[in-house]
Amino acid sequence: MIAAIAPISLAQLALRLGLAVPFWRSGMSKWDGFLQLNDVAVLLFTSEFQLHLPGGPYAFPAPATTAFVVACAEVLLPTLLVLGLATRLVALGLLAMTIVIQLTVPDGWPIHLTWAAMALGVIAWGAGRLSMDRWIASGRGNR
Repeated sequence: MIAAIAPISLAQLALRLGLAVPFWRSGMSKWDGFLQLNDVAVLLFTSEFQLHLPGGPYAFPAPATTAFVVACAEVLLPTLLVLGLATRLVALGLLAMTIVIQLTVPDGWPIHLTWAAMALGVIAWGAGRLSMDRWIASGRGNR
């Protein structure tokens, strides 16, 4: 009954889109231009963001480099996720980022738990029919 109303492929697409949006928005907020980080992004990794681990908190290593890598990942990974390309691997990367974000902003656990659940859903059920992964696997990507 439910499958007739909302096919599993639509649920898989919704999971991918729901997980992609917050990371994409965060990534886009860190850029001033092509490969040009804004000052706020670097400042956050320099003085605001810290890893809350036992014996810590600890500063991020190489904050400017970390900010650049994170900003790139926050744009690239959601783009791949929306396209459904390398979907499970991308979702695993976003799950890892979510864990680090949770260690950085411990009070944000309700939203981080939601992101983790969506990432685990994508990892478990894959991209679905509406994806580049499916298109490539069906042989159409080889023509």
